[in-house]
Amino acid sequence: MLVLEDGPVFISETPVTLDEFMSSLKALQSMENLPGRLWDLRIRAEGRGFCLILPDGREMQTSLSKFDRTVRKSLENVQEVLNNKPVRMEWLRFKLKPPSPEVLEMFGEPEDVMDEYEIQVYGSTYILEAFVNLEGYVKELKLLKAFVADENLPGEKWRIKWDIDGEIKRLSSREAQKPERLGLLQELTGLKKLSTGAVPPFVRFTLSTYDPFEVLYAAKLEKDFLLAFVLYSGMAVKVPKNVLLRAIDEAIRDAERELERLKA
Repeated sequence: MLVLEDGPVFISETPVTLDEFMSSLKALQSMENLPGRLWDLRIRAEGRGFCLILPDGREMQTSLSKFDRTVRKSLENVQEVLNNKPVRMEWLRFKLKPPSPEVLEMFGEPEDVMDEYEIQVYGSTYILEAFVNLEGYVKELKLLKAFVADENLPGEKWRIKWDIDGEIKRLSSREAQKPERLGLLQELTGLKKLSTGAVPPFVRFTLSTYDPFEVLYAAKLEKDFLLAFVLYSGMAVKVPKNVLLRAIDEAIRDAERELERLKA
């Protein structure tokens, strides 16, 4: 997958193994002359730079040095994810994908379309794509913004976790092995693995996702904020406060615009 500012683009129609992905990128770093193709991405020399031809036919001009930096950053990001360390994001986007005209026509009523929206979360690496309930998504974003901007905690106490180890120990006890608690145990086990260096409280959000269902915990790092996606993505990112707030504001604006359009 190639991550562009306007969204991720798949550059292979079939899944690529991790070993193949890593070896292909490492090979690119050591080549003086770039290959003509990388999976479904075509590469054409052009003056002092070259042109990337995406699978959908779009073309992008770039320099060799910029492409080399991108490859190096991709390798670093994969290593961070494999080591359960947060990936540093200098930019972040929550992109809202409205339903197709065919879907809108099929459902008709605004309340029936609320569950047909998708979001993509990405920065220097791809994080998540999931369906959301549009109204719930806006509410979750506003709660996340309140925490990031002013460290305001949500009113629902179940969202707030202070002692991860203590909760894991309690949920792991034989008496606590009930189906409704196993999900929380899975979340907190993932959070512990991904949250090194973060300071409690850890605040739980879902962004109203449901296919797949994802849970993210937000917490403060020394200079940044941690977002740990603990169920589906299984990775964490660290984002400067101003970058995260800008991404949240943009996401709220886009989602509220869609809500107004549906209810007009």
